[in-house]
Amino acid sequence: METENILDITFDRMTVMGDLGDNRVSSLNFLIKKFSIARENRIHVSDSRYHDRVKGKFLDDLVYFEYDRLKAKTYNTRNFRMEFNPNNLNQEQIEWLQYNVIPMLSDVGITRLDLAFDVDFKLSDYEFISMGNAREKSSVEFRNSSNELETKYIGKRESDKMIRFYNKKVEQMKKGNKVDLPHWWRLEFELKRQTVDEFVDVFETLQIKKPDLTEIENIKDRALLYYLRDYPEAWNELANSTKSKYRKMLREIKNKNITPLFKKELNKKKAELLQQLDGWFKNQYCVFESI
Repeated sequence: METENILDITFDRMTVMGDLGDNRVSSLNFLIKKFSIARENRIHVSDSRYHDRVKGKFLDDLVYFEYDRLKAKTYNTRNFRMEFNPNNLNQEQIEWLQYNVIPMLSDVGITRLDLAFDVDFKLSDYEFISMGNAREKSSVEFRNSSNELETKYIGKRESDKMIRFYNKKVEQMKKGNKVDLPHWWRLEFELKRQTVDEFVDVFETLQIKKPDLTEIENIKDRALLYYLRDYPEAWNELANSTKSKYRKMLREIKNKNITPLFKKELNKKKAELLQQLDGWFKNQYCVFESI
C-alpha cells in the first residue's frame, strides 16, 4: 500500500530588516573593507555610496544585503535588509552574522519567511482547497512536454501569503544531482508581513485532498471534473454558479485528506523551528514584524 511521508520541514528563505543608524554607517563601512579582502566571509559590493546606499553580498554571495537610507525615508520603512536561505549557512556563518551584522541594527524583525515541506509523493495528484472564509486564489502552473504538472503557484506574489509546489526531483536532476527517491516534491508557503508569525497555522484555511472522481454518477459531470483536474486554468472559464456547483461536488465526494499529516508533522517540528528563529536574534529582538 502506497503511503505518504513528509521528509523534512525547513525555513527555505528569510528576509531580515532593521535600521542602521547614522552613527553605525561607519561600522558597516569598516566591516566591508575588512572582509572584502579576506579569504573568509568575503563581501562583494556593487554600490559604494556608503553614506546613502550600499548593496552587495556577505559570506561569499550567500547573503544579499542592502542599505538604502533615502529609499527608507521615502517609503517610511527600515533602511537595512538581508535575504538568505538559512539551509545554505553553517553554524559558523550564522554566528558571523549574529556577531558582526545584527548587533549594528535596531528594530530588527523578519518580514518574509518561506516554510518548506519536502515529501515523497506527487503533490500534483492533490487538490488544494481554500476553507472557511478564505477566497479561492488565482493560480499559475507550468507543465512539461507530456502535460505533466511540474510547478504550481497559488496566490499572487505581492500578497501576504503565496503557496507554491513543484517537482523537486526534476529540479535537482536538471542540476545534475542524483536522486534515489521515486518521488520528491516540495510544498512552500511564502509568508510576508503580518502572516510571518502565523507559520504554524498555515493549514487552518487550507485542505489538501485527492478526490475520488469515480464517485460522480453523471458521466458529463465526471468528465468535466477530470478535465478541470488536468487543466485547472479552465475554472476561470466557468460561470460563478457553475464553479460553485462543482466546488460543492468536490467537497462532498470521498477524498483522501492528507492535511492532518501536514499539521501533525508541523506540530512536531514547531518547537525546533521557533528555537531556530529565536536563536538568530539571541532572544533579544522582536522576531516577527511588518515592513
